[in-house]
Amino acid sequence: MRVLSIPRDANPYQENLYGQMRRQGVEVAYLAELTPSATLNWLLLPLELVARRARGWRVIHIHWLYPFGAPLSSRLPSLGRLAHAWFRLWLRVARRLDMSVVWTAHNTLPHSPIFDDDIAARRLLVSSADLVIGHSPEALAEVEGQLGRPRCSAVVPHGSFVTADETAHLRTPGTDGGVREVLFFGRLLEYKGLDELAEAAGALSPDTPLRIRITGECRDDDLSARLAAHAARIGERLLYEPGFVDGAELPNLFARADGVVLPFRRITTSGSAEMALNHGRPLIVPDHPALRSLPDDAVLRYDPEGGLTDALERFARLDAPALEEMSQAALEYSRGHSWQDIARATRELLAAATRDAGPPPDRIGSRR
Repeated sequence: MRVLSIPRDANPYQENLYGQMRRQGVEVAYLAELTPSATLNWLLLPLELVARRARGWRVIHIHWLYPFGAPLSSRLPSLGRLAHAWFRLWLRVARRLDMSVVWTAHNTLPHSPIFDDDIAARRLLVSSADLVIGHSPEALAEVEGQLGRPRCSAVVPHGSFVTADETAHLRTPGTDGGVREVLFFGRLLEYKGLDELAEAAGALSPDTPLRIRITGECRDDDLSARLAAHAARIGERLLYEPGFVDGAELPNLFARADGVVLPFRRITTSGSAEMALNHGRPLIVPDHPALRSLPDDAVLRYDPEGGLTDALERFARLDAPALEEMSQAALEYSRGHSWQDIARATRELLAAATRDAGPPPDRIGSRR
């Protein structure tokens, strides 16, 4: 089988998946990489499908939609309509060429606008796709609730980003006997609730033995300035460390941390949550439906409407044995999802989608 993927992203998910699929005999290539120019690649997308189909490629695996955004659309919002029309044309070309379209819905909606109407564009994708893959039943329920029911859908869990050997040396949470440290890491964006986290840090009781570290790349100058102001006001309880976090630095970050907090305002699937569990770190997360598939024994959940401060207080007062149990539950959960099994399941689903390929129905069907 031959699979065309779009886009090639820095997220390690794709190559962890495709590396195993290649070992299982699948040929994988990335779309939108014909030239060094992103603009030219965008213009060539439909023609690239024609050329690929002529050479025998038939399966398209979409992960994220940002390559379909028109160049300069961040400066000229009116280009969002053009991008939407171009995406519609691209999907129509794929269907005319009898190509199977599969979408792994890492996010139901994008974190930043891509088209003039991102909901309509995603509904178009769902109605055109032969298969929609979610990482949990809750993720698929969110897709169906917001975008419509796919003609066919399946759950394929997220795999671990690290091996057991890579985490064996990490300190067990709660064993240093000092102030507990809770970590937030990753790209710093508005939807991740970082202002709420900073405010919760400032509202902790003076005797709470807890420190919060926020670290990651922030391209939003306004958000970065607010977080810096929070850190200056709150003092040592809140550490703000803006800057790109290289993968090689992650083990040290997790070694210092006793837990990871992810106060997302909205989410479909969280690679950060998976990464924390892979490193045996207990999680503090809002009780969002999309996060309910995470292992209860490794997670402290709170009411998204104002429960973060109380959750941090409760976490700070957990004893060392309780944290060790949460850490072990996190590691056991992570070891249950091997990339080999995930690749096999994905390969079988893509093959089935190819066999079922045909013209799209008049409306979204109910076939599962």
